[in-house]
Amino acid sequence: MGIDYGEARIGVALSDPEGKIAFPHRILGHQGARRVIAEIKTMVVAEKVERIVIGLPLGFEGQETKESALVRTFAEALKGALKVPLHFENEIFTTRMAEASGGTRKPNDASAAAIILQSYIDKSKIKM
Repeated sequence: MGIDYGEARIGVALSDPEGKIAFPHRILGHQGARRVIAEIKTMVVAEKVERIVIGLPLGFEGQETKESALVRTFAEALKGALKVPLHFENEIFTTRMAEASGGTRKPNDASAAAIILQSYIDKSKIKM
């Protein structure tokens, strides 16, 4: 599962059963951490998710940002509620990439989550 965490919306992506291709799944409205974590937990169980990849907003030189701290706080809460490994993936330009691939200026958070997850999948393949 890939997650593009935002203060207003949270994009969620899944992969195929073989873990080769990521695709947008859904967008969650930010209704408080407890409710969001409960919804993600339900998806993890229903979709038999084995790991979660969360987009980490880093600066152009790889430095942590204010948004990075928000994502890390959310990730810690999520980690405490779930029993699946959690990984971070640099999410730089994913929203712009999602806009470009969707042909719209309106951000698609689920598409951004799919780009984050696909980046992680592709890097994992290289290491094998």
